[in-house]
Amino acid sequence: MTAHLLTIARLEFVAAARLKWIRLLTAAFALLAAAAAYSAAAATELSGADGFARTTMALVPVVMILVPLAALVLGVSGQAAEPGSEPFLFGQPVSRATVVIGRWIGESVALAGAIVVGLGVGGGVVALGSGVDGLPRFAVFVLAAVVLAVIFLSIAAAIASATDKRVAALGAGTFAWFFFVLLYDGAALSLAGWISGSLGGRVLFGSVFGNPADLIRVVTLSIAGTPNVLGAAGDAWIRFLGGTTTATVAAMSALTAWMLAPLAVGVRLMSRRDL
Repeated sequence: MTAHLLTIARLEFVAAARLKWIRLLTAAFALLAAAAAYSAAAATELSGADGFARTTMALVPVVMILVPLAALVLGVSGQAAEPGSEPFLFGQPVSRATVVIGRWIGESVALAGAIVVGLGVGGGVVALGSGVDGLPRFAVFVLAAVVLAVIFLSIAAAIASATDKRVAALGAGTFAWFFFVLLYDGAALSLAGWISGSLGGRVLFGSVFGNPADLIRVVTLSIAGTPNVLGAAGDAWIRFLGGTTTATVAAMSALTAWMLAPLAVGVRLMSRRDL
């Protein structure tokens, strides 16, 4: 099973790496990261730690939009094969779970490579201009972007496994991106405003765990940004979770669940589909 899994992962990685838009995405990340470094004055005026912090904060909104979208498009396109090809593939002596997980691994490696190379250019610009004092925190930001990509690839696997039509899966993936990236925060704020008192604040803080994009954003700004970047809201979020250690454990557990649960759902749905 392991040999089959690695073979499928390798084939999916090669197929994803050959996509022109993946290469363009890498170049776009590189240009955006370099531009963010210069626009934040990180490359010429600030010290290392502050330079990396400002570059990170400039890149967070871009990453929160582009990475989920790229992951959903790549994941849905890879997991939802062309009509007529799935019966042949799943007719081979390979389990459906192996196919789904193998594809997910290959796509994760390909997209992670694009993110690391692209954002690494921005880190290199800052390091050349102001030193490497804040480089570990910037590396945490890059790692968080990779985790975000892997999570949305898992969501894409679940979406693609729920339908046998690629067009429908792409439509559902687009709606998932719209919901998590654009709609969710507004709905959470409206609900918290409707529920008055301290309960509304608890609902708002708790809602962070319902959206992987929000969770990544909070974790990234807390760790990779300046110490007080989240201000009173960050302090309140930590108090809500019972302290820094508890908040870190809760965030890591939630991210792990977001990474594995949709993938497990995708495997389950694929195993029950009538091909």
